Amino acid sequence: MSSLTRLWLDDNLFSGALPAELWNLVKLVEFSARNNRFSGSIPDNMERMKALVSLDLSGNSLSGHIPNSIGAATELGFLVLPKNVLTGPLPREIGNCSKLQVLEASFNSLAGPLPDELGNLSSLTSLSLEKNHMSGSIPSTFGLLTELDTLNLGYNQMSGELPPQLGNITGLRELYLGSNEFDGRIPSHLCNSKKLTTISLNQNNFSGTLHATFKDCISLTTLEIEGNRLYGSIPDYLSELPLLSLMIGENQFSGDIPESLWNISTLLSFHAANNALTGSLSMSIGQMRALENLHLEGNRLDGLLPPEIVLLSNLTILSLHGNEFYGPIPAELFNCTRLTTVDLGNNNFSGSIPVEISKLEVLSSLVLSRNYLTGSMPERICHSFVDNTISDSIFMQHLGVLDISNNLLSGSIPEQIGDCSGVVELHLSNNQLTGNIPSSISKISGLVKLDLSENLLSGSIPYQFGELSRLQGLSLGFNQLVGGIPAELGNIKSLVLLNLTSNELGGPIPDSLGRLTGLTMLDLSNNKLEGELPLSFQNITSIVGIHLWSNQLSGSISNMFSESVIWREMQSLDLGRNLFSGPLPSVLGNISGLSYLDLHSNGFEGPIPSSLTKLSQLTYLDLSSNHLTGLVPSHFCDLQEIVYFNVSKNELVGELSGAGSCGNQSVNLHGIAGLCGNKAYAKCIQDFQGSSLSKAAIFGITMGTIMAFSCLLFVLIKWKMLKEDTLLSRMIETSKLNKSLDSASFAVSSRFKEPLSINVAMFAQPLVRLTLSDLLMATDNFSKANIIGDGGFGTVYKATLPDGRNVAIKKLGYGSSQQGNREFLAEMETLGKLHHKNLVPLLGYCSFGEEKLLVYEYMENGSLDFWLHNKSGSMDTLDWPKRMKIAMGAARGLAFLHHGFIPHVIHRDMKSSNILLDSEFEPKVADFGLARLVSASDSHVSTHIAGTFGYIPPEYGQSWRATRRGDVFSFGVVLMELITGKEPTGLDYKELEVANLVDWVKHMVSLGQTEDLFDPIISRPAWTPQVLQVLNVALACTSEDPFKRPTMLQVVNHLKDIECLS
Repeated sequence: MSSLTRLWLDDNLFSGALPAELWNLVKLVEFSARNNRFSGSIPDNMERMKALVSLDLSGNSLSGHIPNSIGAATELGFLVLPKNVLTGPLPREIGNCSKLQVLEASFNSLAGPLPDELGNLSSLTSLSLEKNHMSGSIPSTFGLLTELDTLNLGYNQMSGELPPQLGNITGLRELYLGSNEFDGRIPSHLCNSKKLTTISLNQNNFSGTLHATFKDCISLTTLEIEGNRLYGSIPDYLSELPLLSLMIGENQFSGDIPESLWNISTLLSFHAANNALTGSLSMSIGQMRALENLHLEGNRLDGLLPPEIVLLSNLTILSLHGNEFYGPIPAELFNCTRLTTVDLGNNNFSGSIPVEISKLEVLSSLVLSRNYLTGSMPERICHSFVDNTISDSIFMQHLGVLDISNNLLSGSIPEQIGDCSGVVELHLSNNQLTGNIPSSISKISGLVKLDLSENLLSGSIPYQFGELSRLQGLSLGFNQLVGGIPAELGNIKSLVLLNLTSNELGGPIPDSLGRLTGLTMLDLSNNKLEGELPLSFQNITSIVGIHLWSNQLSGSISNMFSESVIWREMQSLDLGRNLFSGPLPSVLGNISGLSYLDLHSNGFEGPIPSSLTKLSQLTYLDLSSNHLTGLVPSHFCDLQEIVYFNVSKNELVGELSGAGSCGNQSVNLHGIAGLCGNKAYAKCIQDFQGSSLSKAAIFGITMGTIMAFSCLLFVLIKWKMLKEDTLLSRMIETSKLNKSLDSASFAVSSRFKEPLSINVAMFAQPLVRLTLSDLLMATDNFSKANIIGDGGFGTVYKATLPDGRNVAIKKLGYGSSQQGNREFLAEMETLGKLHHKNLVPLLGYCSFGEEKLLVYEYMENGSLDFWLHNKSGSMDTLDWPKRMKIAMGAARGLAFLHHGFIPHVIHRDMKSSNILLDSEFEPKVADFGLARLVSASDSHVSTHIAGTFGYIPPEYGQSWRATRRGDVFSFGVVLMELITGKEPTGLDYKELEVANLVDWVKHMVSLGQTEDLFDPIISRPAWTPQVLQVLNVALACTSEDPFKRPTMLQVVNHLKDIECLS
């Protein structure tokens, strides 16, 4: 063995520590043990390894420092250490290895600055330290590495400006410095190397223009500079370079795309999304004959799509979302038959959808929503959406999406839509579609979401929908559907949301719906349903909302709401305007989470149960227009959350004081004979026999009359003062009916100058005083081009304030505008007091008419959802240490909401898109409290589910007043996303009976295939112990029994313990 010169142990299962005796093999020239399971440190006794030329220990679990004695191996030419868990600095002694040609230590946890001594490695051709924790700047001594061919320092924490000495490396071919914190201008001397083919500087803080920066890079084929602070115009000289990939998105480039750029015949990928580009697409676009990916979303581009786009025969991805393009969609576009993804959503396209779309044989995602498209749906609009043609494109967040909602489409839904077997989400809502719903939709076996609401559809609901075994959301509301509700819908065990509101459905409610034990929201309101409530509804104990108002339902509700059933999660019960009769069951008072109770306009009789006064969460109570008798329980005034209270048009007597919530101006007690109090003006009856008026009663009536007269006088005086504001509000209300004003709903006439001067209430001392006018200017009148997010609670705009600061402005959705201003201000003051490192700070707010704006701190790196599922090349960025950091920080933020603030705050919509990341990937929880803000504003609480269905716990839905246990479940789903890299729902789970991430993870664990769950990016042996422990936490969080889930404080403690694992 002492004469051994070469030892290869590659690709085996060797484990344990490397024996120190290896370094006694003084004649050893080459030692390779890559892709094993060795652990422990590299022995620090390499002084005798004078002959060693090549050392490859990559792909193991080696830890500790790179030994200083490495400098004694003076013949060393190749040192290959990637994919271990090495820590500490790069030793200075490595500079003694003057013959070193290759130094690779990527995918470790090395830290500290790069030693100047690396400049001594005059023979070095490749230096790769990607994905470590290196800090500091690039040493100027790197200019001495004249033989260097490849320099890869990407995904570290390095900073400072690039040294001019890099221009001395005249043989450099590939430069990777992405995902660091470098700043300053990009130096043009990088192009001193005429061999340079690849420059990757993405996700840094570089600023300035590109005036002549890359002009001399005559061999450049790949330029990646997205995610910086670059501005100015796109330079013409780029067209003179032999570029294959040009990625300049997420900067501040403005102006037109140069005409010359379209002449780059070699270009394969052009990413210029999320800038401020203007102008139209040139007819010269057809010169880019090789182009495969074109991303221009999130700019201010307008004009017609040029027919020359047909010449892009290799195009696979076209994303123009969120611009201002108009005119018809050119039929020529669909001669680009290799297209897999087409996203033209949120523009101003008009005309019909070309029938030529059927030429796209490999299309897997089509988004045309939020335009002005007319005509009928092409019969073969999605015939290519079949399981075996789904693209591997990392661009689309959701493969299998067909979204043509929010247009002006008419005609019937083609029967051929059933051939689109690869569709996962089908969105046709908010159009003018007519005719019957095709039963062929039932053949789309992987369908998860189906939304046909707000059309003019007629006929009956196809009973075949019962075959959609993976369906989680079914929305058919606001149509003209007739007939009965098919009993077969009870077979869809995965169903979470069923919304059939505002149709003409008749007959009884099928008893089979009681089999939908996972249902959280049921809305059958405003139909012609009759009969009694099915007793089987007692099985849906996890339901959050039941909305059956305005039907012809009858009978007693006492059997359904009996002592034997515990409705732990119910938040909303609306049975108003029906024919129910009998007494009100006292068990209603046991539904502790009930916040909305509407039983008005029925035939209920008997007394109001005193148990209703125990509903401490109650905000809305309407028992009006029944036959209720007896005393009104006096403790109703003790309900602190109540904002609407109507027991009028009954036969009630008694006395209510003006104290507590009964002094609230929203409380309605009008028309009640016999009640005293703040709003009672009728005579007061002390008992059932009708005794004479007492002095107190007379005094109360007199004072009430005086108060009424005073209020009337006050209203008359204020009427003229408020006249202009009222007119302004009406203008805004009218603008909501016009989709063309969607991006300019704050555009008001110059005669209304005062509202524009309304101050923005700021929680922290601002650098400048802000007004509504400032926000309008900062967002270019809420232009579509500034949209950076669009969720269930409203649209988010990026804004640059007068002092140069970037902020995010959330324009709340219409539902929140119905909320009283006093309640809104109270909510804002509460949310503004929430300060924590891992919460997105609410900086201020503005309430103007029916519009409500929230000003947040801007998060440079967007959402976790974007990085996990949508951002090109981002998965490599999210190594396990970053994911662990995100999990830990998000847990702390949510734990603070649950336990660190009084009153406790329930998030209600926890998901990966609500975890935002700052420039250092520090996570901050966003949108906390907004679900309550929106839901509390509606008279009839919305049954829309916020966010992706896969986050909804079994016992409630996201858009309702929820529980902390529900937040914990949603957080567990986020942990599973971090571990698997997969989305909560989708085609990935088609082999399971229920299509969601939680069930798939539990299924795989039950089969003993735990490590097969891991995202390949984090499948390193060194990380496996931590990943497994986090998986255990995720499984505990997603327990079906909410009472078995840990609290967020316990989750934080578990994650702290896991962080300590080596």
